[in-house]
Amino acid sequence: MTFWRRRKPKWPSGEVRSDPFGEGRFREVPEPEAPPEEEWTDPDPEYGIHEPWENDEFTQPEGSDSGDYDREPEEGEEERPGVIRGVFFGRPARGAPDTDASQPHVVSTILSRKPGKDAARAVAATLGILAVVSALYWWGPPGFAAALPASGETVFEQGETWRLLTAIAAHADAIHLLSNAVFLTWLIYLSYGAFGPSLYPWSAVPLSAVALAVTLEGYPPNIRVVGASGMLYLLAGAWLTLYVLVERRLSVAKRIVRVVGFFLVVLVPTSIRPEVSYRAHAIGLFFGVCLGLAYFLARRDTIREGERWEWD
Repeated sequence: MTFWRRRKPKWPSGEVRSDPFGEGRFREVPEPEAPPEEEWTDPDPEYGIHEPWENDEFTQPEGSDSGDYDREPEEGEEERPGVIRGVFFGRPARGAPDTDASQPHVVSTILSRKPGKDAARAVAATLGILAVVSALYWWGPPGFAAALPASGETVFEQGETWRLLTAIAAHADAIHLLSNAVFLTWLIYLSYGAFGPSLYPWSAVPLSAVALAVTLEGYPPNIRVVGASGMLYLLAGAWLTLYVLVERRLSVAKRIVRVVGFFLVVLVPTSIRPEVSYRAHAIGLFFGVCLGLAYFLARRDTIREGERWEWD
């Protein structure tokens, strides 16, 4: 806001003027039509030295948060301050400024929080089931152990579909079990901690059985399959897909680079062994990517509500 103030020039001393009520000394103030642009320094013989108007203009630096808040907004102008600093949860609020002085960015997502005790219990329960079923497969009665693996003949011809679940829990030997348990511990802990039981086990385990059935379709009927490798790759595919879609603290390029690096280092085998079902790995990874996309689309609003935004 601008305030104009005019200083009255001093009337030369010793001059007497008359008024309707008698003589008296007084000072006259000239009334210029507009403030002069330049200061006059030469003395005026009649009125003395002219003192220019003073411009008391209260200005503010560009980008500051002070302003004419008592001024009525003009037509088409948004009623908002120049700079907003704050924290918002969920999606950005409407009316948030979109200027260079205040750019929103995500500071935390549902992947930022530390998994709780429920995630650790889910890991312990899963590893316990794998260990018990694998021990029964190794040392159990011959008839019981033979009922655990899955093959095209037993599943499709004899209709023993429950083998699609028992085959995931049974493992060929201790090395096979430990190698899968290491990665399953990490994947289950993160997946359950971020997304809860809706992703694992209620979505991942049934879909792993379906992926195993698709795997058996490509093998001869007498080939038996055991192990949780297919479920491991399915969880990895789902987690990596959700990481790219959810973790918006980083740019898309950085997220993709991290996912590709993890895939090349961890999921790509360094050697080919004939007893390993790489077909199950590939099919499990494909189903995991599909699961991650479907899960994100189904729960997108809930996932976005877990974000925390800040404006600088």
